[in-house]
Amino acid sequence: MSSIGHFYGGDLLLESGGLSVVSGSEEIRQRLLRRLLTNSGDYIWQLDYGVGLQGMIGDVVVPSVMQAEIRAQVQKDAGVDPYSPVEVDARADANGVCLCRISYVDADTGQQQTLDFSS
Repeated sequence: MSSIGHFYGGDLLLESGGLSVVSGSEEIRQRLLRRLLTNSGDYIWQLDYGVGLQGMIGDVVVPSVMQAEIRAQVQKDAGVDPYSPVEVDARADANGVCLCRISYVDADTGQQQTLDFSS
């Protein structure tokens, strides 16, 4: 399967005079990031979709709670192997920036994948 290339919060990506198309592990990464940044309840066709990580900025966050919410949402994605564990490491650096690393297994290839981002 493939999707239009789009990073959450950015413009649609263009390639060769048309919209960029992504598939495979890049498609899954873009889907996961969209899921993690979408506020729960904002997607009207699936009210339990999303974590709303950007809404946690400035709040006191308990890392174990954040990690559990991220893990639960990542495991719901069809591109993530449901039989392999999802590992989430969320922590603050010395400047207070939240660093997050998610490790999961691609359901189609069986390959270990990571998604790193900060907020």
